Amino acid sequence: MPPSVALTSHAAARDVLTQQEAADRVRRVRDASYDIVLDLVAGESTYRGDVTLRFVAQGSEPLFLDFRGQTIEHLEVNGTETEPNWNGYRLTLPGWLLQESNVVRVRYVNEFDRTGDGFHRFVDPEDGEEYVYTNFEPYEAHRLFPCFDQPDIKGHYTFTVTAPAEWLVLTNSPVEASDASDDGRTRHRFAQSELFSSYLVALVGGPYVARRVEHNGLQLGLFSRRSMERYLEEQAPEIFELTGQGLDFYADLFAQPYPFAKYDQIFVPEYNSGAMENVGLVTYNEAYLFRDPATTNQRLDRAETFLHELAHMWFGNLVTMRWWDDLWLNESFATYISYLALTEATQYTNAWKVFNADIKRWAYQTDQLPTTHPIAGTADDTEIAFLNFDGITYGKGASVLKQLVKYIGPDAFRDGMRLYFSRHGWSNATLDDFLTSLEEASGSDLDEWARLWLRTASLNTLAADWQAEDGRVTSLAIDQSTPADHPTLRPHALEVALARQVQGRLEINSVPAWIDGPRTELLDARDIAAPELVFPNYGDHAYAKVELDARSLEFVRGGLDRVDDDLLRALLWTSMWEMVRDRNLRSTEYLQIGRSRLTAEADLDILDTVLERVALTITRYVPEADREREAHSWFETALDSLASAPAGDRQIMWARSAINVAASADDIARLARMADGADRVGDFTLDQEMRWSIAVKAVAFGLPEAESRLEREAERDRSDRGRRAMLRAHAARPSEVAKAEIWERIHGEGYGSFHLTRAAMLGFFWPQQEDLLEPYVARFFEQVRDVFATRDHPFARSYLLALYPAYRADPNVLERSRQMLAQLNGTLPTLTRQLAEAADDLDRQIKVRAFAAEG
Repeated sequence: MPPSVALTSHAAARDVLTQQEAADRVRRVRDASYDIVLDLVAGESTYRGDVTLRFVAQGSEPLFLDFRGQTIEHLEVNGTETEPNWNGYRLTLPGWLLQESNVVRVRYVNEFDRTGDGFHRFVDPEDGEEYVYTNFEPYEAHRLFPCFDQPDIKGHYTFTVTAPAEWLVLTNSPVEASDASDDGRTRHRFAQSELFSSYLVALVGGPYVARRVEHNGLQLGLFSRRSMERYLEEQAPEIFELTGQGLDFYADLFAQPYPFAKYDQIFVPEYNSGAMENVGLVTYNEAYLFRDPATTNQRLDRAETFLHELAHMWFGNLVTMRWWDDLWLNESFATYISYLALTEATQYTNAWKVFNADIKRWAYQTDQLPTTHPIAGTADDTEIAFLNFDGITYGKGASVLKQLVKYIGPDAFRDGMRLYFSRHGWSNATLDDFLTSLEEASGSDLDEWARLWLRTASLNTLAADWQAEDGRVTSLAIDQSTPADHPTLRPHALEVALARQVQGRLEINSVPAWIDGPRTELLDARDIAAPELVFPNYGDHAYAKVELDARSLEFVRGGLDRVDDDLLRALLWTSMWEMVRDRNLRSTEYLQIGRSRLTAEADLDILDTVLERVALTITRYVPEADREREAHSWFETALDSLASAPAGDRQIMWARSAINVAASADDIARLARMADGADRVGDFTLDQEMRWSIAVKAVAFGLPEAESRLEREAERDRSDRGRRAMLRAHAARPSEVAKAEIWERIHGEGYGSFHLTRAAMLGFFWPQQEDLLEPYVARFFEQVRDVFATRDHPFARSYLLALYPAYRADPNVLERSRQMLAQLNGTLPTLTRQLAEAADDLDRQIKVRAFAAEG
């Protein structure tokens, strides 16, 4: 028998699949199916696997499987044992053993992952229970079993899993039988799955608790950890109702019933993303299982995520992109259609307003970075695919689809989708296939539209230029501009609002416009009563920034509360935010408008969004000399508003705002007294997340008795959340010894899992500790390259986001960043991209602060 082959995990540092390799392999391989036998033992850091893979192959050249593991004990190809030719992530099958129809068997041992990707293992600190789950997109399925890990080699999967008897085990398919094994554990045999891509495979195990219902004959399951059961019990009815609404809406819209055998949804711990659309078994971040009182906006956000993942069962799972070039089509479609479902099938009829404030804003911000890319870009390999899970892929693509629906009409878009699903179900498709279906349904030629909107990068800015005489408009033009390095002008179907005060209320005239080119004269606006406000994207149909003209900005400064159209008011706040970032409005003036207008804001969507932007403005865009004063001023505004607000969402939002902006020892001491009940604000009670935020800040600012406060909070909250908060607080300590210890631990053995180590990262840098942290600026630049060369994506990405020293707004940090980018010269693409984005944000931060200081 050939000897087993063992490799350390570091051997897989360059575990990347290129598009060309995938294209070459799919030409040779078809009809894949997997029998996956796994042996899971409680308390063990490893598990055993025995996989039999059947497939049809062409050619006699060697063929590789993707597999990232610890030890291969046995490899058999078509009945012949052979020594594994394996480098830690590629298992090459000898060509001389391959036939037209092949059976490959691999027996192996592997380690559980602690990064949130692959096959992740978690031990609950509250009760010691153990939980495991998978997370594979875009290229991680081969961390569980040897496979052809690319989206266009779909397969059938049959699992047999032996696990502790008290565990619930779930996969993509229903269980067929569960029997006691000889050692007292349970062997679960699952039905063969439908045909789908490897990144959609899922396996979950542990003492999860379940809630189940049936919807039109389909079994629905909802699961959580045992220690989270009380939250599951409270929230399951709302989630099941939403899921049923989504199932009915999509089945009707797509003229295609739900395509899989079951639909389970499970909250899992230490999850890296928001959710993952595994076929029939969607995994969700536990942040969506609310432990503290949640606002309506939080519940809407959760509803969008749940409907987004459900939409993927059709768009992404039933019909799958051929390669990661078309990742945007999966995510953009699911984002657009989930907001459509929210507005048409659920209680959240305000969802498009939230779309503008959340998803579209994310897109605008990403699209202005130097790393912007076309919606339909290229992904030369899986590492580039990982980087493309961004605001362009989700937000810009969804915004453009929304505009396309306006252009071809909702009926044509619906018919095109139905044609697409009927034509490409259970297979792979491309952007061209999708556009062809829409063209056939609408009778429109979409080539030029696709070229301008999908295959070029960045965004346009629209601005109104208008004149009036004798109380009437004499001219109105919309100017369209572009960044110098992305000079594409695009067509925009939109409406222009002209608003003026008439007998105590704001009267709005809406002028439809087709903007195409650098300047478009709107002849229909001539002779309209002279407005006080002109807004070139009324109704939010266009994907473009809007820069307010001087007279409109002056109206907004003093009359924003007179705009009774909630969406228009939200769009005006968005424009002001972009004008701050573009140095057309001082950050301090933005805050002043907020203090004078936001306290009376009736719309909670707007309040929630702008309060978040206020915190960012104070942290990033206010000159350092003014930061503490501005933070305190807002802190007082927030507490006054908290005291006068009715019980419910408004109080929660203002309390969170006060905690977020608190930037002095005195303000944090006041919050601490609130937490202790010594300084109450009405009858408001701080929730546990708020209490942790206050406790961490108390440590960072060196408040008396901060350590004893931490101990009390740890007694109140013994959960994984509490453990992460304690690590943030330890990293925040204003002590040379503490900082040195945390820094070494982050770069060494860590804290047992990626999520715990990330918590320490997030607590490390504090603006008021500038002198103490000075040595770590240089250390960051000395060590970041090695981090990206040797660590997994989640760790490296979080490392840069948490430890890049942007808090200083220091030109020297910007210069060091540019020097490193020049030295990298395109190597380490993940570091190159993230560092370029961080440097661009820092450059903007420095310039915006300087602009504000001029005033």
